[in-house]
This record gives sequence, C-alpha cells and structure tokens, in this order.
Amino acid sequence: MKKIATLMLTIVLGFTVMGQQKPCHTPRHKELPKVEELVNNLSAIQKKRLNTVMENSRKEVDRLQAELDKVRKQIHTLTNKDGDNSDQLFPLFDREGVLRAEIAKEMYRTRLQIDEILTKEQLAEMRARLQKDCKKGKNKDVRLAPAKADDRSAGTSDKPRRAPRR
Repeated sequence: MKKIATLMLTIVLGFTVMGQQKPCHTPRHKELPKVEELVNNLSAIQKKRLNTVMENSRKEVDRLQAELDKVRKQIHTLTNKDGDNSDQLFPLFDREGVLRAEIAKEMYRTRLQIDEILTKEQLAEMRARLQKDCKKGKNKDVRLAPAKADDRSAGTSDKPRRAPRR
C-alpha cells in the first residue's frame, strides 16, 4: 500500500512539474479559407486589393497576437508564483483584454474592407460557401462578412447575426 501511495505521489508531482514548465496554447480554430477560394469571378483589380488588405491585416494581427502571447506568458509565470501577485497581475489582465479587443477590431475592419471590394453577388456567394463549409464541419468558427442594410440576399431573417462564442 505504501508503494502505491509513493508511486501515485511521484506521478502527481511529475505532472505538476511538467505543467509548470510551459503554458499550453492550442489554436482555437483553423485558418479560414481565402476569399479568392470562396468567390469564383474576381477581377484582377479585386484580387490585388484583397491581397493587399489581407496582407496588411495579417501583419497587424500577428503583431498584436505576439504581444498578447507575451502578456499571457507573464500572466502564467505570475499565477504560478507563490504569494499575492495581484498588483502585477491585474494590469496584465487589463492589457490582455485590450489586446483581444484590438485583434477583434482589426478583424472587423478587414471584413468591412472586403465588403467594400466585393460586389453584392460575390458577397452572397462567399457567405453561401462559408455556410456550406460550416454545415459540413470544415470551419466551426465562421464569421461572415457584415451585411449592408440593403443586402438582404444573405439571409431571410431581419434579426442581426451574432458571432459564435469562443
């Protein structure tokens, strides 16, 4: 009985030490398909503008994500320290929230720019393909481009769409 208790204690301590070595950050969603893959009849000008918008957005999101990763690592380090670290943690929690909001804003700005580049028909085609992929289970975290007030082809309901919870 004593050997079993010692073995269990060793295993628990081993997992505890392993868990404190490196924070686990798994991706929450897959990469969404490119707009070019979702819309067939893009002009050369549209493709160029879309590539520019997506490249600029990706750079900004990557910059913000790198900063967010640093903040998360600091939070992880401080939460695993003994004692009250709230004076250091609370500003980091606030910064984490600000960075998450900035990433969401950048993604929304990008969707608005895509909305301006594509025609109503192209937007409807893109939305239909995204919905089809979502129903097949390919992309569980689908965020559609925002519908304009005069664009009713995307859905039959007058209710605003909610983004899925993360």
